[in-house]
Amino acid sequence: MKKKGVIVLFAVITTISSIVLIEYNFGEKEQATAVDSTKMEDDIIITTNRSSEKEERIKRKIETKYEGEALNTSEKDGKIKIHSEKDEESRTIAVLDNYEKLELLETLPFGWFKVKLKDGQIGYADSRYVRTRAIPPHKYDENSSDWFIKFDESDQTIYIYNEGELILENKGSSGIWDSFTPKGIFEIEKDRRGEWAYVPRFQQGMKYWVGFKGSYLFHSVPFTEDGRIIEEEAKKLGEPSSHGCIRLPIAVAKYIYDNVPDGSIVVIE
Repeated sequence: MKKKGVIVLFAVITTISSIVLIEYNFGEKEQATAVDSTKMEDDIIITTNRSSEKEERIKRKIETKYEGEALNTSEKDGKIKIHSEKDEESRTIAVLDNYEKLELLETLPFGWFKVKLKDGQIGYADSRYVRTRAIPPHKYDENSSDWFIKFDESDQTIYIYNEGELILENKGSSGIWDSFTPKGIFEIEKDRRGEWAYVPRFQQGMKYWVGFKGSYLFHSVPFTEDGRIIEEEAKKLGEPSSHGCIRLPIAVAKYIYDNVPDGSIVVIE
């Protein structure tokens, strides 16, 4: 009997030990799971922080600064006035020399930039005297008016829209860098078009010219004074080659002359 009791007691002790061991191991597993969960939470927090940093970097990248430089190609050693308002008659707040830098804050109609000077002053510059590779975004597009003209300097292409529909697309030529075509928002100016003009200073003539800002025009490829196409210049369509105007094939220049009315919006980018 004594031997049997010892065996039973040993069995009970073994069972209790197994239960304790199982509970201990299970507890360890729970603890390990908890640790893994904490690591997962840490990973999520780290990932979230990295995402925030990435978003911040993207935000900073989107907030692009648009730089331009003052350049008066109409007059030698010309000065560039910065105005207090978007008006040539407004007060002059600064006068810049050629090639002075300025920051472009807004692209405004018709032919103006809101700018920031090196000394922090905010003013307005006539876009004819600001040379730049890119302009600040704006709201003007093919739906801005019944007739809308866009010239994309990057691919030297003109796009003509009527009521939002693309009517005509063709290669043209803007100004070379030293005689740049101004970028921005313009309009076809009232009563500024003609079938022929000759400019002695450039020894070139043009057909079907239409003005969009002062001396800047859409017109045909160049002609001699006696009315012959200057072939070597005509072959340059599709690359910057003009004195600042936008050169076009004769048929395209005539289309604008005949069809696009005064007041139509022009965007050059």
